[in-house]
Amino acid sequence: MTAVGRTRTLSLLHLVSGSEWRSRERVALGLAAGLAAKGHRPVVAASAGATLAERAARAGLEVATISSTALGRLRDIRRLLSAGNWDLAHLHDVGGLKSLVRAGIGLRTVPCVLTVKGDVAYGRGVLPRGAPVKRVERFFASSEWVWSSLVRSGIPEDRIAVIHSAVDLDRFRPTAQTPGRREETRRRLGTTPDDLVVGTVLHLTAGKGVEVLIESVRRIRLGLTPPGEQRVRLLIVGDGPHRARLERQTDRLLMRDTLIFTGCREDVPDLLAAMDVYVHPATTGDGFPVALREAMAMTVPAIATDLMGIREVIDNGKQGLIVPVGDPVALALNIMRLRRDPIYAQQLGKGGSLKVQRYGVQAMVDRAEEVYFRLIR
Repeated sequence: MTAVGRTRTLSLLHLVSGSEWRSRERVALGLAAGLAAKGHRPVVAASAGATLAERAARAGLEVATISSTALGRLRDIRRLLSAGNWDLAHLHDVGGLKSLVRAGIGLRTVPCVLTVKGDVAYGRGVLPRGAPVKRVERFFASSEWVWSSLVRSGIPEDRIAVIHSAVDLDRFRPTAQTPGRREETRRRLGTTPDDLVVGTVLHLTAGKGVEVLIESVRRIRLGLTPPGEQRVRLLIVGDGPHRARLERQTDRLLMRDTLIFTGCREDVPDLLAAMDVYVHPATTGDGFPVALREAMAMTVPAIATDLMGIREVIDNGKQGLIVPVGDPVALALNIMRLRRDPIYAQQLGKGGSLKVQRYGVQAMVDRAEEVYFRLIR
């Protein structure tokens, strides 16, 4: 590829079909902002009123709002496709792929790429069979595990590129924490300096394993550990459709004084810095969780369940600890292992932080740009 080809300004339509603010949207925004900084023209197409649309506009990006209704979404995407001379469309979820294909019938075909997270069941609902998949020129696999999953699903290797979903290393860095900030955050949360603060950041929905995490903390409280241990607090950052059910579980177990539900927060780096141990308790989920790597970037010692691509980011015992899926006893034992051995916990935190430095936004942007140019040359 020539240097001239690389310096060409690309017009890129980034389409996200959901209206939530989760890791998918954060990664899409980071990618678009990075491409704009390199002189390209990314346009973020998102639902009107969605947090992504608001934050993209705040970042100075061009935003195209689309309707949240099915028919309105098709109308708005068709209008975008007709009006823009796009070099490429980047779809950040399967819903966006389906909408693009339906809306683009009869119009000039725009090359498209699709970001895929998590395990892939090609032909069983995660990736639709037929024309939509055939329209994808490149699948952006968020991890090596997702790459292998796509290959197992029948996608040819030459149509897949590994583009690791990025962590904002400027935002999630321990040196950004001013002296006393951790203590102040813990005070505002209602915890004491001696409390063991276990935490997680996630969308409260099926498959996240929060019930298992709550049970592990209950076991710590009931005497899995010797008497006299410090009070344990569980910090759950995030929101979602299962929150009410989890709060009912908390009440039923008489653990209201132990759990802290924060809801969605802007100050996630501060909350991570307030934790003694971070837990990724998922029972199902994506192959390369961003929130876990954000915690690791903050040097918080991490424990994760042995799912999918976890071993790609954690070498057990070096950058964190890995426990069996759905095992509250193993989880509780490992939480207390880190509590009782703070030097080892600190070593894991430093190892994890070093590991995730390779997953910065700039690396993701450069790799995506490289693939874009290969597709349109």
